[in-house]
Amino acid sequence: MQQVFNQYSFIIASLGLLAVLVIILRWRRLRWRTTLGVVFLGILLLGWVWSFVRPSTGTADTLASAEATLNNGRPTFIEFYSQYCLGCVAVRGEVETLISRLHDRYNILLVDIHTELGRALRQKLGFSYSPEFVLFDTHGQEVWRSNRPPSPVELALAVP
Repeated sequence: MQQVFNQYSFIIASLGLLAVLVIILRWRRLRWRTTLGVVFLGILLLGWVWSFVRPSTGTADTLASAEATLNNGRPTFIEFYSQYCLGCVAVRGEVETLISRLHDRYNILLVDIHTELGRALRQKLGFSYSPEFVLFDTHGQEVWRSNRPPSPVELALAVP
């Protein structure tokens, strides 16, 4: 259940927020037309928020290219994310900062868990729930995994 809630938490939270909004507006005895207008504006606002804060698109296309990246002699940072995950949105700024610091020394793989590649890597690497961050050393061996971005000490585990 935690996997489903976390992967779709933005959608679930948005629906809950809209339901509470309808309850409050109906409790205040506003007309249905006004209530529906406010809910429509709420949907537009939530869609706008989602379009700006959701994680960016993935960086690998196929399982073969992801495996080649893992075995190319550089340490690798993988982020498993869902476009609809509030936790993924919450750490987006920290992850972007981390990626900007790592891009010249690490391979970076951003994997949307709802894509074909995401499903294949989830099965191969034993995914738990999003967001999930995994570090591999220069030999392609997993050295660290967590649901929070790695600290500088943890990043050092991937570099011999």
